[in-house]
Amino acid sequence: MCRENDLLQTMSNNDERENFFGDRSNFDSDKIRVEIPSKQQPTYQERIPSGYDPMGEIYLRGRAMRNMSSGTMPWWILISGWVLFGGLFLLLLSVAISSFTYALIPSLMISGVPLLIVMRGTVAKLSTKKRRRR
Repeated sequence: MCRENDLLQTMSNNDERENFFGDRSNFDSDKIRVEIPSKQQPTYQERIPSGYDPMGEIYLRGRAMRNMSSGTMPWWILISGWVLFGGLFLLLLSVAISSFTYALIPSLMISGVPLLIVMRGTVAKLSTKKRRRR
């Protein structure tokens, strides 16, 4: 408390303000100019389309898959992707093996695409962990 009072007294006794601005009589109201910077444009923010129209839904699914394959997703999302997409793939694979038909090969290929995306994301996530350790 005493230290703060000493500091305040020193600041009030100090004429730095007068020395910095010089003679105050030079400041006429006509000579004072205040520049206000122009309003800066905000940084670019990606506009996310609505998921209720068909093209917006396609865009949002693609964006989710891109994020998942980049390896920036949390682990719980990657694990749930493995469970969901891997479970669907294994279910279709077991049906295809048990029925001995080639008709389910296109459905296996279609269900394998999200599984490959999750695999790519897992590899990317593991490779970033190794780079961070070094």
